[in-house]
Amino acid sequence: MSGDIMRTRRRWGRSAILGTIGGLAVASAAAAGGLVPEDVGPAVDEGSVVIAAPDGTPLASGGSATPYTLVLPEGSTCPGDSANDDWRVQTFLIPASHDPGQVEYGVIGPEGTQFPLFAFDTKPYAHQLLPVNAGPGMEARIPLLPELTFTIFPPDAVAPGRYRIGVACTYFRQTARYWDAEIEIVADPDDEPAQFTWTAVDAPADAIAAQTLEPESRRWPYIAGAAALAIALGGGWWMVRRRSQNPPSSTSSRAGALR
Repeated sequence: MSGDIMRTRRRWGRSAILGTIGGLAVASAAAAGGLVPEDVGPAVDEGSVVIAAPDGTPLASGGSATPYTLVLPEGSTCPGDSANDDWRVQTFLIPASHDPGQVEYGVIGPEGTQFPLFAFDTKPYAHQLLPVNAGPGMEARIPLLPELTFTIFPPDAVAPGRYRIGVACTYFRQTARYWDAEIEIVADPDDEPAQFTWTAVDAPADAIAAQTLEPESRRWPYIAGAAALAIALGGGWWMVRRRSQNPPSSTSSRAGALR
């Protein structure tokens, strides 16, 4: 593992510890020690996530600097909450050949050559708390994910290839439910900062349509601004021209002065 990646992973570790709330660190430490109270059973694939812009518009592709989030199916839940039942929400970026149900989570997320996803503040989105239920044993709603980013990755940290990107419910280290999508990562030396681009495999049709229209839609603010500037400049030119064509007479000027 290169020095850049090692330094990045150490930075992830510091961010995770600083961002830990309540008993997250205790739960992770207990999991690392093998203190798993019970077997949650085989992990269940609960369906797909939609890769979307922070405003919810589906994305079909992007670069390492493209902000994004993951949208789960409506009503997605974990088997319990964090306060009563010790469940957590995780994110992952793993090779497509890996099984999301078998991922092991350490303090900063998936272990080994697998990665967590990172919030825009560069902290790993791992061991996240679920909303508190009225009591134990109740399904817990998974909150909306924040804006995410790939900018944390140094160049060459993520090898080109196909990956699963998604969200999981875990009880200590064990995955019970997960949602994912597949992306293909391609090296691109012109991309900044991580030097890769990605494409959603089997992206929804509305995602492709949205990105097809996006460049044109982004031009509208500039078109509107240019039109407003042209109107303002045109109005000013018209006033100058009118004054030049109708200068005040010397008689009226003298009369005004005498008053």
